[in-house]
Amino acid sequence: MRHLIKAASAMLGAALFSGSASAAEVFAGMAAHDLNLGISVCCYEHGADIQFGVRSDPIVSLNRWGDLRLYAMGSVNTSGGVDFGAAGIAWRLHLTDKLYVQPAIGGAVQDGDADDYQRRPDHLDLGSRVLFEPEFSAGYRLAPRWAAEVYYLHLSHAQLAGPQNPGMDDVGVRLIYRLGH
Repeated sequence: MRHLIKAASAMLGAALFSGSASAAEVFAGMAAHDLNLGISVCCYEHGADIQFGVRSDPIVSLNRWGDLRLYAMGSVNTSGGVDFGAAGIAWRLHLTDKLYVQPAIGGAVQDGDADDYQRRPDHLDLGSRVLFEPEFSAGYRLAPRWAAEVYYLHLSHAQLAGPQNPGMDDVGVRLIYRLGH
């Protein structure tokens, strides 16, 4: 776990504090872990995932089509399951002045089993230490500095690391705090 935290910290620093990007939002969330949504082989692990992360100010404006932001996060499972750190890019599309949707794609490093096959019934073998991390969130601005999101997150290696690709799905909520002005 210590190595995962160091890796996530390095990704965070590289992604958000270089060039023109700077941390603009911090978030904390909780998600149901390893859910049965019909997308992944599921239900090997239980508990909740506690997540903390940051997002940059917009790095690219797409005018009426929103903006692109960098993000980094860490996630810890409360029942000893897969923990991970992730970083990537999110596309925020503002539907109204308060409501937005935000698809994102990133890479993740996980500390769970990474075997080529499922060895144990109580631990998820994701088949690779390095994974893709697509997610989708819908957010609502509660106040000038505060927002809340519901989100779906998926971890998978897309069968690039071998035939076993059970994936993992999380669904949860996040509270976002805007830094600065």
